[in-house]
Amino acid sequence: KLHLSSLNVTRVWHNQLSNVSFCTHEKLTTLKIEGCGNIKYLLSFSMAKYLVHLKYFEITACNCLREIILLEEIEEETQATMTLSLFPQLKSLELKDLQHLSGFCSNSQNKVIEFPFMKSMTIYNCPKLEGFICRFTREGNRRISSQGDLFDNKVAFPSLEEMSICYLRKMKMIWRNSLPPNSFPKLQQLRVEGCDKLLTIFPSNTLTTFQGLHRLTVNTCGSLQQVFEIMHEEKETALLATAQLRELHIGGLPKLKYIWKNDPKGIFSFKKICAISVLGCRSLKNVFPASVAKDLPQLGYLAISDCGVEEIVSKLEEGSDSEIAVNFKFDQLHALMLWRLPELKCFYPGKYTAKWPMLNKLEVIECGKMKILGTQLDSPIHPPHFLVEK
Repeated sequence: KLHLSSLNVTRVWHNQLSNVSFCTHEKLTTLKIEGCGNIKYLLSFSMAKYLVHLKYFEITACNCLREIILLEEIEEETQATMTLSLFPQLKSLELKDLQHLSGFCSNSQNKVIEFPFMKSMTIYNCPKLEGFICRFTREGNRRISSQGDLFDNKVAFPSLEEMSICYLRKMKMIWRNSLPPNSFPKLQQLRVEGCDKLLTIFPSNTLTTFQGLHRLTVNTCGSLQQVFEIMHEEKETALLATAQLRELHIGGLPKLKYIWKNDPKGIFSFKKICAISVLGCRSLKNVFPASVAKDLPQLGYLAISDCGVEEIVSKLEEGSDSEIAVNFKFDQLHALMLWRLPELKCFYPGKYTAKWPMLNKLEVIECGKMKILGTQLDSPIHPPHFLVEK
């Protein structure tokens, strides 16, 4: 274990340190560096390749740090391979309060950088970070970043289960439509917070990649407009898939227009969701597309507060038979909270029936335009907890 704190040094290891000398660190399992404000680069590739037993890697408050690893002197035996594996035993990576970090490493070799056993990753308050792996083009002596997304098709995390991305002020996208087939297949928990330039969480082609996700939390992203992007032109090529998502919690998203952009219409199912909370999304007009709301057999908790929603479920798109009542059945819903929704008029704007056999807690507070909900309750609320405040 190596823990360095508040040291006035420019290097942890000298660049000319021989490989034989560095081999003494081969059994290092934990590396924690904090408050070393003069370090610009931490490791060369030739050094990093010896840390084969490293499991926990944390870097905090190193304000001059630009990159963690320099990959520019990759050796000949590695150049022939298309995939470069880093830290084969690494389980946890934390990058926090790194004010000048531009990337974990730069990839001038156009390789896929793989972290084969990483389980958990936290990136917090790295305001200049745009890409985890920086890809550069050369113009004289100046290096220019060629990507604007955090993860591209040149990085893979085949074992990652938990990821937290917070306060990356320059990041425009987390990932694009093109990802390696072995990247993020086991991701179960994702938290995104304070990323002011981010516009969407999941572009359309990434939905099947992340169908194993269990919990999604998105807070205070000032420009975010949609969570799940669904493009209808992909219907013919998309496979029917069921997301494993259990919990969805979003809040403080003033420009959010859609949780689901476009109705998935059965192409992609979210039937495993158990709990949803939507708070402080004043541009949001509805919560569910109709096909999603009709297939939520496990939903037990729904809370919507301080939003601009006009209806909970959006009306079926034109071309559907508007004369036939839509049937909604929420067999497990036990708590429904609607708080401070000044524009809310109804649950669904067309003809519908709704069944809520397990509902025992209903709160409607400061929803002055709400006219139709209580009259649509087919089942009594028991034991009684019924609160209406206009």
